[in-house]
Amino acid sequence: HAHVPEAHCNARSAAAMADRVREVMESMVPELEDVQRRGLCSASEVKALVRRRERFEYLVHRPRATRDDFLRYLQLEMNFEALLKCRRRRLGMTRQGPPDFAIRRRIHFIFSRAARRFKGDERLWMQWIDFAERRKADKRLERIYGRALAVLPHSVPLWTRAAAWEFEARSNASAARRLLQRALRANRGSRELWLAYFRFELIFAERVQRRRSALGLDGGAGAADGDDVAAGSMADGEEAGGEDDGEDDGEDGGGLEVGDEDEDEDGGAAGLALAPMTDVEGAEGGELGGGSAATSAVARYVYESAVAAMPEDVELRLGCLRACGEVEAGAPIQAAIETSLRDSFGDSAAVAVALASLPLDRCAAEPEWGSAHAAALRAALQSLDASLAAAPSARLRDACVAWVEAVTQREGLPPATVVRMRKKGLQLCKAAHAAGEASPSVYQRWA
Repeated sequence: HAHVPEAHCNARSAAAMADRVREVMESMVPELEDVQRRGLCSASEVKALVRRRERFEYLVHRPRATRDDFLRYLQLEMNFEALLKCRRRRLGMTRQGPPDFAIRRRIHFIFSRAARRFKGDERLWMQWIDFAERRKADKRLERIYGRALAVLPHSVPLWTRAAAWEFEARSNASAARRLLQRALRANRGSRELWLAYFRFELIFAERVQRRRSALGLDGGAGAADGDDVAAGSMADGEEAGGEDDGEDDGEDGGGLEVGDEDEDEDGGAAGLALAPMTDVEGAEGGELGGGSAATSAVARYVYESAVAAMPEDVELRLGCLRACGEVEAGAPIQAAIETSLRDSFGDSAAVAVALASLPLDRCAAEPEWGSAHAAALRAALQSLDASLAAAPSARLRDACVAWVEAVTQREGLPPATVVRMRKKGLQLCKAAHAAGEASPSVYQRWA
């Protein structure tokens, strides 16, 4: 008798699961009838598809459903979507119809249930985002990102990807900035986030500069603050007009919001507003019209905030310095970052070598040695000399000699440059010996 209540419970649970599966299967009837009516599938193919869908529905409704159950179900639906696309093309049906939208909604529905079951699975969220991006379902993506970030607030890849999507796909710089600021509140010690935010501000500043140049406003008196510039240079919230899945309707907002994960799969992202980080917003609100230094002011402020948050992180500062070399707008603050590195880590041989390597690394895209390489090499040697003059040490001298030797072994180096670099290496060895700071490896290279 003790096992009767448990058996009764199991029976009720099985009956409830069967009811849910039957409800889902019944919702497929109009879609499948339309597919058959259009001649995209035969009756036997539809029956086989129904049997497979029903089997997967029972699998994913189990209390112990696995991630692989959902993934196999998704693969079935994606294969069916691809099959319909091929048959539409073969039959000359250029326009998508209700079956295409229905199957797309079904894939999102399966992803949504899987994400609810496995909330902490970052890889699953990324797969859903990949699918939505391929279908250019922007409004759906907005909801997916909101749900994902609500349950995974410490996922740096999710934050950076959401911000990149807002900035690149939707040209919404203000929303991207708010996302990065909020991400840093939750992950203030993340080097990757600080670098992403710094790089974002540099790219944004460069776009503002280009727009001002195109409009002939360089050096004009009409300065605009950061929000005005964003509104003038970016169509905030404008969508690319991709494929619609048939249920994304309504006005698009001014950027995604991080909502409650427990919303239903077709609901909007309610809840947490993305308030700006007041200190950065204050810097942004200054006068940004005029020149490249002015438009880079926010990026410089972000760098200073990053250094204040992670003062001992050398790679953070070097990453910001590399980003400055990739974007034209970074030129005005590049020297300040180099000075910051030398002031804080002047006795670090790794920093000295990294600073010297940067000019040559920026020429890596050009395989043949040219004038740009020659100028980069001169800048690299000047950087080495500055490091040695600021804080000479045996370790630093050893690293400098090793770096010069490595440069002479680069492929494609002109013979005259090789001779010049060997002379520089000898000078460094002699200087180390004269200062009494020559290590055994320096003597070995000298010999």
